Amino acid sequence: MPLATQSVNMAGQTSKVGGTVARVFGWLVMGGGLLFSLLLALVLQLAIPEGYLGYIFGTLFGLPSAVVGFLLLRGGKSLTKSGEEKEKSTKGQALFALANLRGGVLTAVDAAGMLGVPTKEADDRLTALAKEHPDYVTVDVSDDGVVLYRFPNAHWNAMHYQAQQAWAAQQGRHEWWVANGQGQAAAGGGVRVGAETRVATDDARARAEAEEAAELEAELDRAAAQKGR
Repeated sequence: MPLATQSVNMAGQTSKVGGTVARVFGWLVMGGGLLFSLLLALVLQLAIPEGYLGYIFGTLFGLPSAVVGFLLLRGGKSLTKSGEEKEKSTKGQALFALANLRGGVLTAVDAAGMLGVPTKEADDRLTALAKEHPDYVTVDVSDDGVVLYRFPNAHWNAMHYQAQQAWAAQQGRHEWWVANGQGQAAAGGGVRVGAETRVATDDARARAEAEEAAELEAELDRAAAQKGR
C-alpha cells in the first residue's frame, strides 16, 4: 500500500474541503433555484391567470436547479468520503511504519505524538486498526496497566533497531542514528511519508536484514579501527 508523499496530517484534507464546498453550493443552487421558480410561477399566474404560463416557467427554472443541486450534493458527499478514506488509510500506514521503528509495539501516546492528535483519538485509531486487521495488530496490556498494540509482522525489524540504537549510544553517534531516520520517528516526531511501504516477503526481509547487518558491521569495524589508532 503506497504512502502519500505529503504530511500525514494533511492526507485527505483537500478532498474533504472540496466536498464541503460542493455541498454548500449544492444547497444554495437547489434552494435558490426552487425559491426563484416558485416566485416566478406565482407572479406569472397572478399577472396572467388564464392558462398555465406560470407553472410552465416555474418548472423550466425549478427542474434544472433541482438536478444541478442534487448532483453537487452527491459529488460533495463522494469527495468527503474519499477524503476520509484517504486520511484513514494514510494514518494507518504511518502507524505501521512507526511500529517497524519501535520494534512492533505501540502505545496510544506513541501514536498521538506521531499523528499530532489527542491520545483518545490515537487510541481509537489503533483500536479500529486492530479490529480491521486482527492478523496484523493485536492488543495486550502490560504489567503496569498500559494498553499495548502489537504489530507481529513488524517484529523482524526490532533486532536491527535495538542494535543500532545501542551502538549509537556506545559510540556517541546519536546524530548518525537520527540522520538515518530512526531517532526522529522513535521520538514521536512528525512523520513525512514519501516511500512505498508494503508487507515484506520472507526473501525481501532477509535481504533487508542482511544489508542492514552488513552496514552496521561495517560501521563497527570502522569505529574499532579508528579506536585502535
